Amino acid sequence: MLKKLSVTVLLLTMIIFVTPVNALDMRIQPRFKIGVQFYEFEQKVITDGESQFTTILDNTKFSDWLPLINGGTTLFIDRFFLDFNALYSFDGNDETGFSGQPLVRGGEGGDLLVDAVFQNAGRIDADFERFELSVSAGFEVLDNLVLFGGYKYAETNFSGGITGKLDTFRVDDNSPLRLFSGDLIGGVNIDFDFKGPFVGVNYIWPIQQGFLNGGLSFNFATAFLKNNTKLDFSRLGVKTVLGNVQTLDISHNDERNFFIRRGDATGYSFGIGWQGLTPVNNLTYMMGATGYLYQFDNSDTNETQVRLDFGLTYAFDFFD
Repeated sequence: MLKKLSVTVLLLTMIIFVTPVNALDMRIQPRFKIGVQFYEFEQKVITDGESQFTTILDNTKFSDWLPLINGGTTLFIDRFFLDFNALYSFDGNDETGFSGQPLVRGGEGGDLLVDAVFQNAGRIDADFERFELSVSAGFEVLDNLVLFGGYKYAETNFSGGITGKLDTFRVDDNSPLRLFSGDLIGGVNIDFDFKGPFVGVNYIWPIQQGFLNGGLSFNFATAFLKNNTKLDFSRLGVKTVLGNVQTLDISHNDERNFFIRRGDATGYSFGIGWQGLTPVNNLTYMMGATGYLYQFDNSDTNETQVRLDFGLTYAFDFFD
């Protein structure tokens, strides 16, 4: 991922600096924002395609309002710009129901005497946080109309405990014998990330009416992404009616308790913002609202975000 970002930055920088230096109107604007975002992650189903018992987790959904901090820097050179941005949102928590029917390996090397499948229904109480990093460049093709493109990486990490009920059956087509049942206990980590290019358009409508002195902006972008969803089960077991805890190992290929699912997505975002002047020269304030929708075709995953933020930016001018 870092290699792709480095190549992107190099190419964008080469494009920008084709203009002679002595002819440049150049400035750099660092910025800092705070805000909140509504975040929703939905994983319809996670399956093991190589097993006859396919469902690992079914219908998990997490959502919450998360505080966020956002920082970045934009380099303007005449009608070109190059932008770096990082965002961190944290302190998310939600509880979701789930069901599943994964395979548990037994016999030699396993914790059960025989191969088994367990049917479970329970809840996951998870804490989560999110990190984003992007680089982009753009060009003002007409007055106040900008076309831009770039590359984005984002990841969300969920960590939670599992509670529920479980029934375990022996894997035998001729005799599906019930082995034991009890309370499902343990933990799970879900790591979701995506990366890919995006393109978009931004229009700024200048307004100078009374106390309103600034610009109202509208932007729309489309992203073409690839994602990974990783599940790592920990301390997974069942507390039987006899009071003892039986450890469970979910197996996939040669991995135990670990799954990776990959998908492709087309993402969309739409935002509206305001940037206004302050009494301090070169210091402006910003506020905005942006919505994001990512639908991952191959992994039955949806991600939705709505952001509200406020911040400040200061312009350092060069070659004045």
